[in-house]
Amino acid sequence: MNRSLPSLSRRSLVIGLSALPLLGHAQGYPSKPVTLVVGYAPGGTTDIVARMAAQALSVGTGKTFIVENRGGGSTTIATGYVAKAAPDGYTLLANEMTQTIVPSLFPKLSFDPVKDLAPVTVFAEAPYVLVVNSNVPAKSLRELVALAKAQPGKLNFASGGAGSGPHIAGELLKAVAGIEMTHVAYKGSGPAVQDLLGGQVEVLITAAPTVSAQLASGRMRPLAVAHSKRLSSLPNVPTAAEAGFPEFRIANWFGLAAPKGTPSDVIAFLHAEVQKMIKRADVREKLLAAGAEPVSMTPAEAARHIETEARRWAELIQKAGIKVD
Repeated sequence: MNRSLPSLSRRSLVIGLSALPLLGHAQGYPSKPVTLVVGYAPGGTTDIVARMAAQALSVGTGKTFIVENRGGGSTTIATGYVAKAAPDGYTLLANEMTQTIVPSLFPKLSFDPVKDLAPVTVFAEAPYVLVVNSNVPAKSLRELVALAKAQPGKLNFASGGAGSGPHIAGELLKAVAGIEMTHVAYKGSGPAVQDLLGGQVEVLITAAPTVSAQLASGRMRPLAVAHSKRLSSLPNVPTAAEAGFPEFRIANWFGLAAPKGTPSDVIAFLHAEVQKMIKRADVREKLLAAGAEPVSMTPAEAARHIETEARRWAELIQKAGIKVD
């Protein structure tokens, strides 16, 4: 009986050693800098959140995480770059809501913005806020809807461009409230905000950070948060659900994604580190300051979220006939 023990131990050792390659990648990862690719120029909310994440991950892991900006093409340049990168965990996409919009706007891309990426997690969400020029008589979302119904097409809503988040948000409000408004596209959110302040357009629906600095000016008025719960940064602004429009829900979200085929243990490692990151008080404070709320999603939950959002926006884009030049 005792003689059989060594052979059993050898068999166990062989089995154990055969499993090491499955774990080895994550155990030795990362052995060089990890790049977070941002689909916008420096300075925007996505860039700010990505840089915060890179810094926090560097501190948390003792490794190097850096940000690389590859703007243009409605984020398709950055997304395509990551989708076609080596699936080794060293090139990641700082993904956000636009990932779920571009498949319907650019159907002839050489890659699939959803299927060719493996979600790591979604770790923050920035619900959209509906603001109006202070001269608009509506003091609530219900009053704005009533005003739009009384004057079909007269109210103008601004966006940072055709197919942008604010454009999608305006079309969503039109659909759920049964109203008509006229879309005015600008080349970026900055000019859109300036014309809202100047009264050239009446309505803007965008992520809170875009307008937070201007809310104290008295030249614009927030009417609703397009979400089911109020923003901690705007506690006195009611939600669309409170106003009777629960389907008027839209939020930018921020996460990380890797090229399809990236080893699952690397995905699991990154997910675990991000979960540690968002539990840190300083990280949560920075997210809140940027108008974003920390959230937690597993890779599977993030994948379902992205697929659901992509279907949702595809239906709206088709119904509204949204096209980009």
